[in-house]
Amino acid sequence: MALQFTLSQQVARLLSGCSATVRGRVLRELSQRLSGSQPPPRSGLEVGVLRLPSGFQVSYRWDRQRQQVEMLDLAGAPG
Repeated sequence: MALQFTLSQQVARLLSGCSATVRGRVLRELSQRLSGSQPPPRSGLEVGVLRLPSGFQVSYRWDRQRQQVEMLDLAGAPG
């Protein structure tokens, strides 16, 4: 099952100023990190912070049962 993303207002505002390529990269990297490096899905919520290969740091809340990820904060845009 593919992850579904929702964005906080802060994240939406920041990403709206980025190119479509950067927006896609951030979502792709976060999806890969969450689905590729985690143990088999379990129910419940996971809250965490990840540094993505692109240099962004993402705070997120993941509802594993629904496969929904809320991006809470985004910082560290590459220079």
